[in-house]
Amino acid sequence: MAPSIPNDIYQYSVRSAYNAGLKDGGPPVAFLTNHGTHGFGIFEAEEDDDGNEQPPRDMIQVDSVAYALDKDGDAERADKQDQMPFTMVTVFQPAQRVKPPSGTTHKRVLELFAGRAKNTPLSFRITGAFKYINTQQATYWDVKGTIFGFCVPSWQKDVSGEGLQSCFLSEDKKRGGRVLDFEMGEGAVLDYGKCGRFHLGFPQDEEYEQLRL
Repeated sequence: MAPSIPNDIYQYSVRSAYNAGLKDGGPPVAFLTNHGTHGFGIFEAEEDDDGNEQPPRDMIQVDSVAYALDKDGDAERADKQDQMPFTMVTVFQPAQRVKPPSGTTHKRVLELFAGRAKNTPLSFRITGAFKYINTQQATYWDVKGTIFGFCVPSWQKDVSGEGLQSCFLSEDKKRGGRVLDFEMGEGAVLDYGKCGRFHLGFPQDEEYEQLRL
């Protein structure tokens, strides 16, 4: 593996493999710091005390610290041994900074990126106030915090997902979730950078080889 340089993206596994059922194993949280300061991912599924599988927790990495986001949107620092069957991380050093007007939406940010890098993945961070953030876990109104993730071009859909793939972490680092939609508030800042190189790590087990991707 080549040494990580700013805004390179390191990804483990492919999104189509995760969607096909490969939801166990993967690199642990401790592995992230070798490849990035910021990231997004999904932890392997866990079971409750009765043996029932629980919804997988999402991961957001901010300033080299990884947080786990559970099904209710509660956030906590992730254990260094927690594994992720899918993750994307980068050494985030944004090349561009803009302060979009209040009311800027998920759709508008996607349009901005399409005009700047239609075929190249981007890493991005939005910090500050939000009028609302709709996540897979919960909807938050008039909240402050950080969204971090990646804008993935359409050709890369089966590899990394498509569009804005990101998670939110509240300013107090107690709440968050996988972002579905948002509207930015007054003074929010958008930082982003184009990916120069993309590194993909493949699962090495037989289960991966048996999938129809």
